[in-house]
Amino acid sequence: MFSRVLIIITLLLEMGIGESGFGININKYDLEMEGTLDSKNLAIMQDSDQSFVLDFNFINVDEEKKRDKLIAIGIGSSNSLEGADGVQLTFGAKLILSSIDNIDKGIDKWFSAMPLFAKIRYSLPPLIFNIPPVGIEGHMVYAPSALAFGDSDNYSEFRVSADIEMIPNVRVYSGYRHIVTGLKRDSEYLLSNGFYGGLRFIY
Repeated sequence: MFSRVLIIITLLLEMGIGESGFGININKYDLEMEGTLDSKNLAIMQDSDQSFVLDFNFINVDEEKKRDKLIAIGIGSSNSLEGADGVQLTFGAKLILSSIDNIDKGIDKWFSAMPLFAKIRYSLPPLIFNIPPVGIEGHMVYAPSALAFGDSDNYSEFRVSADIEMIPNVRVYSGYRHIVTGLKRDSEYLLSNGFYGGLRFIY
């Protein structure tokens, strides 16, 4: 099921425009694929600073006694912050579906939630200090029990990352993430936590 959904989403993202893109990142145990579709260059949106963003990410955690997977699809509205050059704000909602398989804790459950999210990105002025374009991002996602379904209790996600465009349309990035998929039997279940690094292709 996960593989079919992932293939469909990836094909859709290949049709993206503007600041759309696709990325992959890893650490010791986790593999993540992520993508973004941005409406900002559509003909009907050319006269507007506001854009609508569709994004997805898929995380596969592969530890000795832990095989967790998570897929998230989100939609949000993005705009520049007035009076702050280079600052972009995005607010929206996501749909989370996760498979939790932890032998140590005896958990084999599905997790689902519909959290709200906020993202802020700051792009440093071009050619400042004679370095390639640099961006810094912060990302917060949260769903209380009212937005969690079935055996799910809560969802929270925090990310911070930085990227640098070493060659046109290719960004090298690194960051830290902390993702809790809280179940009713374990409200603090930690799906992913740690630093990661990867590549992002934009077009």
